[in-house]
Amino acid sequence: MNEKQLEIKQLLTPTQEDYLETIYCLMMTSKVTRNKEIAEKLSVRRATVTRAVKDLVQKGLVEHEAHGYITLTDFGRSIAQEITSRHKLFRHFFRDILGIEENEADNIACGVEHLVSGDALKKFKDLVEKIDNCKYKCVDGNKDSSGDKK
Repeated sequence: MNEKQLEIKQLLTPTQEDYLETIYCLMMTSKVTRNKEIAEKLSVRRATVTRAVKDLVQKGLVEHEAHGYITLTDFGRSIAQEITSRHKLFRHFFRDILGIEENEADNIACGVEHLVSGDALKKFKDLVEKIDNCKYKCVDGNKDSSGDKK
């Protein structure tokens, strides 16, 4: 990633990240998407999507044929994959580790994914991995950290 791309990535708003994530998810099922599908998924008007997509085109994150398909550029895809990965990590934590109901966990994950990055994200991933690896040892509260009975 060059300096300009790094700057663009750092200046993305949570809303712009949501658009990239939505386009990515829609492309996973149909390879391309249109304004209408994005509007339905994000519960916004098509005119709102048009404005957002124009901004993402200017940033080099998406390509848009006039009145046609919207696709991610390689740069946009890499950012969208990163956002999607963060979302899945946080959703897993809230849903599977904390036991929060699916929709609520998904909504919380959507908010948190935009706030945590860098070193904090790496440490959070490590924590979740440790919790996941510990699960089989921690199921019985009478076991110590080695898995042996107390």
